[in-house]
Amino acid sequence: MVGMFDAVKMGSLNLKNRFVMAPVKTAYGNPKGEVNELHLKFYEKVAKGGIALIITEPVAVLKSGREHPKQLCIDEDYCVDELKKITDVIHKNGSLACLNLNHAGRAANPKASGQPPLAPSAVMCPATKQTPLELTQEQIKEIIKAFGVATKRAKLAGFDAVELQAGMGYLIAQFLKERTNKRTDEYGKDKLLFAKQVFEEIFSNANGMDVIVRIAGNEFVEGGITPEDNKPILELAEKYGAAAIHVGLGNACDTPPWYYSAAFTPVEKQIEAFKSIKKLTNLPVIVDGRMANKEKIQQALNEGWADFIGLGKSLACDQAFVKKLEEGRDDEIYYCGGCLQGCLLKVKAGIGLGCIVNPFINRDEFTKSDKQLKFVVVGGGPAGMAAATYAAKKGYSAVLFEKNKLGGQFNLAVLPPFKDSMRRPLNSMIEDLKRHNVEVKYEEADYEKIKALNPDVVVVATGATSTLPKIEGIENENAVDAFGYFELSKPEGKKALVLGVGLIGREIMEDLILKHRFEEVVGVDILEELPEDFTLARLRTNPKAKIITGARLERFTSDGVIINKAGNEENIGKFDLVITCIGTRPNQKLYEEIKDKFEHVELIGDANKVADIYEATQQAYNVVAKY
Repeated sequence: MVGMFDAVKMGSLNLKNRFVMAPVKTAYGNPKGEVNELHLKFYEKVAKGGIALIITEPVAVLKSGREHPKQLCIDEDYCVDELKKITDVIHKNGSLACLNLNHAGRAANPKASGQPPLAPSAVMCPATKQTPLELTQEQIKEIIKAFGVATKRAKLAGFDAVELQAGMGYLIAQFLKERTNKRTDEYGKDKLLFAKQVFEEIFSNANGMDVIVRIAGNEFVEGGITPEDNKPILELAEKYGAAAIHVGLGNACDTPPWYYSAAFTPVEKQIEAFKSIKKLTNLPVIVDGRMANKEKIQQALNEGWADFIGLGKSLACDQAFVKKLEEGRDDEIYYCGGCLQGCLLKVKAGIGLGCIVNPFINRDEFTKSDKQLKFVVVGGGPAGMAAATYAAKKGYSAVLFEKNKLGGQFNLAVLPPFKDSMRRPLNSMIEDLKRHNVEVKYEEADYEKIKALNPDVVVVATGATSTLPKIEGIENENAVDAFGYFELSKPEGKKALVLGVGLIGREIMEDLILKHRFEEVVGVDILEELPEDFTLARLRTNPKAKIITGARLERFTSDGVIINKAGNEENIGKFDLVITCIGTRPNQKLYEEIKDKFEHVELIGDANKVADIYEATQQAYNVVAKY
């Protein structure tokens, strides 16, 4: 059996185990690409967590290749001193450091680069909706040279290796196939020419530094890169003596769900792609994407389709994953559910890398306080469980009231299609609560029960309530609110209406179609533009789903449902089932009763303002940090 914690060499690198951190965008920086305390604390915690090699977040070799306005830099000399702050903290805490070098090509962000994207050909990037300008030969030569300069700067910044991004839908990969390279010059006739020249530039400037080559094992898009299409890149990597091949999946423009390892992507196809790449190269292979599973890790190593294990978002969820695994503390690991809400969505929003269950991602963990306080928390949803656990971590006495089942609305999050993996972070929160000896009272709290415990701090996390909105005629319909929907043993009918196409509404739409075989599901939302996510993208391509935006539901009649869109009324027909996802309100009943009866009463989670699990745990952290 191959030992995942055995010391092993990768090129000339001496690794203490087989775990590698895959590059994860943090968006902690600023437009100048400078390093700050958030970066340093994040990488410090990852290094302390026992991982052998940290591949830091991607940097663009030129500003034209930037993906995010808060991306770190390598394109100017001052970036060397900035990045050295990161390598110093990584080395100080026991890991080696590698820098991911990239140019995003058509996936570049004009808000970050200050110019239109540049690519081999003017082929739109579906993810950004941007059509790039075709690169001139002079611009191509400038980019090739920039890869070499960036390699030198990485060496000066103290990196032990660099990773060349040669896949994942970025610039090198864009040159390789007809679908994105329609040039008629030498870079079109020899689609490997750009890659050859970049490889030559990188390796001739590495000065003894190891080079890892990053590819997408399969882009999973028609006309895109398949395992076999990677052979020329793999041959270049072998020719130049690369230390390893780092295999991800998908591409940034066409198949983001695969690129970001979304929970609904099939594991079987992932493993199939990894195995195919391993057969095509003699170099060691790093695999990453939903690998934070002990059994899967050991399977990969034993069966030989991986030599090293890449961990990305799972290290945002628990930076000590490797250390806990090595010390046999598997039950203490916070497992990623693949929801992408705290990582991808917060990065895209410019807030920065986070996690729904880990508010400590770039902060110190709570330590024992010299104060002796008693926390009473009401409500065992994510906010309440987090508050009670964090209070216990500070050494305070913590009692939690929960009248039903630990998890609250988190228990609903695991029910829709493709969401079963969300049980992992939910179970992690429950296990952590138990491990910190929080006393759980399975009963409804009231003033007298709370008073009897003589608390110093009362935290009210009573969640939200969901009710039917007051719409004319709704009482004559087979209607249920969002929470009530998930309590139905089996929704009956063939045609359903979902009012409100937010996160819960779209998951209910998909649940009705995929799990309960409804033939038509119509979603109506008052917003003209809906926030995009993968669930909405799937619904848009499902023939059984119809989404009407910019419309208000006026009334239910015996002849059908009347909506108002742009001032015009329209009858959209009759439905067997109506689910309303717009009547969710904070449950503040207990808070109003007790807010003036104790010295410290805090209101958090949905009871404060209906939001998501990320906001719930952040608020729990902020409240406990006050005391």
